[in-house]
Amino acid sequence: MRYDIVLALGFPNSLILMSQQPMRQTVLGILGGGQLGSMMLDPLHRLGIKARFMDPDPEAPVAARFPSTVVGSLTNEETVLAFGRGCDVLTYELEAVHAGALARLAEEGKEVWHSSETLALLQNKITQKAYYDRLGLPTAPYRALEGKEALLNFLMSSDEIFVDFPQKPVVWKSAQGGYDGKGVRTLHSLADAKEVTDRPCLVEQKIDIALELAVLTVRDRKGNIRCYSPCLMQFDSQANLVKRVMAGSVEAIESWLPPQLQNQAQEMAVAVAEGLGTVGVLAVEFLMDTQGRLWVNESAPRPHNSGHYTIEAAYCSQFEQHIRAVMGLPLGDTSLRSSAVMVNLVGSPGSVGPAVYQGMERILSLPGVFVHLYGKAETRPYRKMGHVTIVRSDLKKAMDLADHVEEYLHIAAE
Repeated sequence: MRYDIVLALGFPNSLILMSQQPMRQTVLGILGGGQLGSMMLDPLHRLGIKARFMDPDPEAPVAARFPSTVVGSLTNEETVLAFGRGCDVLTYELEAVHAGALARLAEEGKEVWHSSETLALLQNKITQKAYYDRLGLPTAPYRALEGKEALLNFLMSSDEIFVDFPQKPVVWKSAQGGYDGKGVRTLHSLADAKEVTDRPCLVEQKIDIALELAVLTVRDRKGNIRCYSPCLMQFDSQANLVKRVMAGSVEAIESWLPPQLQNQAQEMAVAVAEGLGTVGVLAVEFLMDTQGRLWVNESAPRPHNSGHYTIEAAYCSQFEQHIRAVMGLPLGDTSLRSSAVMVNLVGSPGSVGPAVYQGMERILSLPGVFVHLYGKAETRPYRKMGHVTIVRSDLKKAMDLADHVEEYLHIAAE
């Protein structure tokens, strides 16, 4: 072992020996190796952060670029514990993670962000809605139910909020496990209700939606919090998942969302993040009704599909922000460098098999267009296969290019 002789502070006439052995680098463990995890790889490399990933799929998007990815179940307590004990800091790129294992790891001294308590609360749509109620934030009126029998009995009752059913449809949501349109269904009749899965659920009053939007927040360990400008979302009516995201300055989107509602959405999103004590990126989704009122819809404690555009359009992307926050680094600038439109690339209906990207050469020739493919070998109907971001100073010009992307680029099976 090598030592240097140095002067001890406060004792000018004495000498001490200090080891020059390098300090061990902090290891960040990321649970999940899907497309969100893969988009963290570039900022991880640039910031020189040592990371480990775990995903149940040996062919997950991260695995192609990060061969040391651990294959293991994210919902198995022992598997998560074993992985987490090899890390110093833990985070996740999806909610389907064993929250109890994360709680135990935190007790053992691991830093877990967002906390296991935040994850457990947001994993369940019933506890999530109750949280908005406690904060006094407007959310669609709802009822929590134990299963299908309770659902049918409720819909046949004369509840004052849902008295107009079936003349006015209701929205059914599975309490747990829903994502990308799964676990959500609009019920127009009792026959529709009989087809849902028998599990704990909630039913919501159907809002007359004029607009859907999201606000990405990022909060660090010291409680500093920043927001990206609200972005607008268009959904695919068949798959019930995001089709297009539009973002820009206050002026760029004010014809859809007035400045006072942009401010209100950011204030409400900050209230959600502050109340939870988040550390990292939290996405808060909103509905704006035809009367111009905002309703909190759902929150996701991770980088989010609505923020992919930040890779090219923001000074600091949501993925780098999340890494900075969980690692105790200063937050980056959430300002936008340009307006942007993000188009989700999903598998064509009725197409299953090895993926073929039709029209890719034409799209790659367009100026200001950035293609991100997730490396998923097989396409399925409405499976997220990639996204395209179009950046322009003029949002409407970006939207015109997005129309070309949607027209010419299609994903089908061989």
